Amino acid sequence: MSTTMQERRRNRPKSIKWQAELLEVINESPDVRTFRFRKPEGWTFIPGQYVMVFFPEVFGKKNRAYSIASSPNNEYLELTIKLYGIFTHHMWTQKPGDVWTLRGPYGHYVLNTESDRDVLLISAGVGVTPNMSMMRWATEEKLERRFLHLYSNKKTRDMVFDEEIDEICSDNKHIKNIHTLTRYQENVDDVWDGRLGRISENMIREELSEWLDSGRELPEVYSCGPEVMNMMVKELLISMGWDEKDIHYEKFW
Repeated sequence: MSTTMQERRRNRPKSIKWQAELLEVINESPDVRTFRFRKPEGWTFIPGQYVMVFFPEVFGKKNRAYSIASSPNNEYLELTIKLYGIFTHHMWTQKPGDVWTLRGPYGHYVLNTESDRDVLLISAGVGVTPNMSMMRWATEEKLERRFLHLYSNKKTRDMVFDEEIDEICSDNKHIKNIHTLTRYQENVDDVWDGRLGRISENMIREELSEWLDSGRELPEVYSCGPEVMNMMVKELLISMGWDEKDIHYEKFW
């Protein structure tokens, strides 16, 4: 490990455990909600990190990890979560004013905030969460790094943050977003004129054509989604010339 990487890891925010008051619950899609909490004074994180969630009175010592969707600049902390399993079903019963036990931040899937290198973000479904934190933070900080976000969903109803992502791209000329749907059915689903199909080499080459033809260094990659997708993306990018150390991924269900 390089000295620079060692220093970055040493300097990451220290994790703490606290009782977090739930401020607001936001419906993002039929089965995805954002839970907004009050942050402890002075607590921060790096875009891409996660926190552990506990409900000791219900599940004892059992916990789950959830990526942070908000920017470190926000006064609040947001977790955007898909309804899946008994743990999240309990979350769906929670209301503003309730208190959760949180611990963090954790995680090595973090944006290199010291670099000016271009970034390729790849998201599937609610795996957009940590990448959304990166895009929000980059826009607030007025970074001149270019970000290309490839966002794959089954259908339009599964898309999360789509309106806000459009606003970010409108406000930030350095961020470009591409949606693709893998199970779109014409005459059944919403009208769709965007991309169709899984993320592929052709799709990456077409959307990155300006960067690839300019002689610039290949962008650093952050891929978040099911493990099968992450491994496919990793193998694909390595075959296209990426160095494995420049491909970061986070498993998401």
